Amino acid sequence: MTGDSEDRGTAAAGSAPPNAARSSNPETSRNLFRYITAEDWQTYRQIMGIFAGTFFSEFTAEDVELRLQDQGLDFPDGVVHERLESLRRWGNLTVSSTTGNPSSLSDYYRRRSRYLITRAGQEVQDTVEGILARVDEVRDVSTGRLRSLLDALRALADSDLATVDPEGFADMVRAVFDPHIAFTSEITQFFASINQWANRYDLTAEEFSFFAQVLVGYVGDRLGEIEAASRPIASTLRSLADHIPLIVERARGGLAARVEEAGLSEAVVVTRSPGTVVEDWEHLRGWFLGKNLKPARLEQLGRDAVAAIRTLTLNLTRLDRIGTGASSKRGDLLALARLVAGASQPDAIKIVNVAFGLYESNHWGAVPDDADDPVPTSTSWFDAPRARVPLSLRERGDTLARGSASPLADRRAAEVSVRLQRDQQLAAVRRVDAELLSGGPLDGREVSTAALVRVEALVGRALAQMPVPAAGNSARVADGAVICTVRRAPETCTRLATVEGTLVFVGLSVDLALV
Repeated sequence: MTGDSEDRGTAAAGSAPPNAARSSNPETSRNLFRYITAEDWQTYRQIMGIFAGTFFSEFTAEDVELRLQDQGLDFPDGVVHERLESLRRWGNLTVSSTTGNPSSLSDYYRRRSRYLITRAGQEVQDTVEGILARVDEVRDVSTGRLRSLLDALRALADSDLATVDPEGFADMVRAVFDPHIAFTSEITQFFASINQWANRYDLTAEEFSFFAQVLVGYVGDRLGEIEAASRPIASTLRSLADHIPLIVERARGGLAARVEEAGLSEAVVVTRSPGTVVEDWEHLRGWFLGKNLKPARLEQLGRDAVAAIRTLTLNLTRLDRIGTGASSKRGDLLALARLVAGASQPDAIKIVNVAFGLYESNHWGAVPDDADDPVPTSTSWFDAPRARVPLSLRERGDTLARGSASPLADRRAAEVSVRLQRDQQLAAVRRVDAELLSGGPLDGREVSTAALVRVEALVGRALAQMPVPAAGNSARVADGAVICTVRRAPETCTRLATVEGTLVFVGLSVDLALV
């Protein structure tokens, strides 16, 4: 009852009109599927099954209750009526507009309370039941549909497209697309099932036999038949390529074309027949010929199927070598269950802890940054204040940055500036080197401040390489175009004068030479 009362509250806030099923609004159309997701969805499904199997017959709430009782279901008073009203609000059911000849006022209201299924409700019910019935079903692939498609294409290619009567021409186009739509649905679902089976490791003995003895050989045979049937279809489609505009022009008939000519396509939604637009034929060519330098869809499906079968065959070989039960997760769980069932309670707890890692939690944590008050480290996460989780992590499970990427900065001007600065520095070093090399010996010379700094750097590097022991030792350093030689001479001093003062190297002889 909780789920139904919630539905009533939602409908009261924004209830849809009885003919909401005719609307093309996605929000309104989505309500048609609400009954299958409601809490009491089995009851809704049984009620919809009563209406869906009676060819738009009308029922009162009492009629529906009697039919449910015949199925062994009994509900409290008013529950069935509430379910019917919910289905009416969602657009699956509607109220009958015919009252006939009522004999009294109560008879009039009783007749006005008759429900019948809507067209959209019928389609949704058929779709839901079809999915629930075939969720685990292995569907066969009929290559006979390809032969029907080839016959229809050849009949179209051999006929005079300009003189065929419109009704016969529409039948010819429909004969092309009906088997194509059915075949593509079958083969897509079948190959999707193969891809799901390819990596399964929990096969039962029956599934192992099915895959090993039936499926692998069946897929190989079907792929050979499909390849043989698709080649003449591709050839016929190539021959019809120049006639597609004429075919589309002549096929544009029926109710959809008349609604469009009347300018009512925005107000009335009519399903057009396949083959009445160029895109339908391009889609058909894509299955057998490919387009935009991409392989044909059938060819790609065949490659995927071969890869999946190869993976499945390797898995079957491995399972056959070590036994299906040895690598089956189901077998592992059954073995674990037998151990737990046969052990005492303390031992069973230990076994489960070892198998699933269900040990007690250790709270090592510190005070979280997003907590309003300090929380002791012994506080359980269940009792601790709620943490602020980023929106991306909470809704999508990741912390990736989203939005448009920032444009790359144009660094060409900065590169030019750095290159110019580097050239200026090299030119300044060359000028200093030229000054030092052009004036003869260093002792007693007057040099610029930049030259003095240059000499200090060269002498410092040379002294760092010079051995510590007694005088007479020397060292040489090459840097750029200059070679600096420093010798220990106790009676010698080298003086350099600048505008800022005089530098004296006591006990050192400093010589500069060109490299």
